Amino acid sequence: MLPLEDELPDKKPCIKCGTLIALDGKFCNQCGARQSAQNTNAPVNSWGLLQQAGLFFGIDIVVCALAQFVEALKTFSFFLFSDIVMAISAVLFFSLNWKESKTLLKWQNFSWQKLAAYAAIAMAMQVLVHYSVDWLNLVVYSKDDDYVQHLNGNLFGTFLVVFFTAIAPAIFEELGYRGYLLQTLLKVADKEQAVYITSFLFAIIHMSFLSLFWLIPFALFLGFVRIKENTLWYGVFFHFCFNLTACIFQLL
Repeated sequence: MLPLEDELPDKKPCIKCGTLIALDGKFCNQCGARQSAQNTNAPVNSWGLLQQAGLFFGIDIVVCALAQFVEALKTFSFFLFSDIVMAISAVLFFSLNWKESKTLLKWQNFSWQKLAAYAAIAMAMQVLVHYSVDWLNLVVYSKDDDYVQHLNGNLFGTFLVVFFTAIAPAIFEELGYRGYLLQTLLKVADKEQAVYITSFLFAIIHMSFLSLFWLIPFALFLGFVRIKENTLWYGVFFHFCFNLTACIFQLL
């Protein structure tokens, strides 16, 4: 006997094979058929969206690859230039569909308790990363370590390190990856697929193969927080606390 429809409010049958799938699923987990019938009144230019997303990621990966692999560009000036380019790219792409994107900047149902919990998780995660894989962490932040050494004892320099390590990435990486990129992929893939793809791409731009094992879970957590909370701000704060804790380790 098949379950009654009201017993499975979060499920729907696949339009091809009849297998029950998530109500908002765009593809069947059993036969892979696209559930296009539900979108006949709102067609999506999937290929165009993917090309646009590819351009966004292409800009980031080229800039990061140049900074990582071209010895002549391993300078503070190019670091500053690359951060500015990626920040502008994140803002521009996020603004392409401003009517939809601006809803992610609202902070409805704000909770101090929830904010504190995310901050505690972020700091605990960074402490775990720092102490359990310290030598891998140095690979990820080696560039920043050099800046700390040059700016040691300089209050303004310390502020610059905190700004470029904790504040700027928390804002612009969240705008770009959990804002624009995830929102775009949600139009052409299921939630889980969109979060996994976004997280993998986010980890790649950090140019540290050995650190993928913690960068991917970190990005996955941020992705699911963005989906759950339907706002970027909890993720921005989590990202900031995580990176700020890393900054403190570097500056001590």
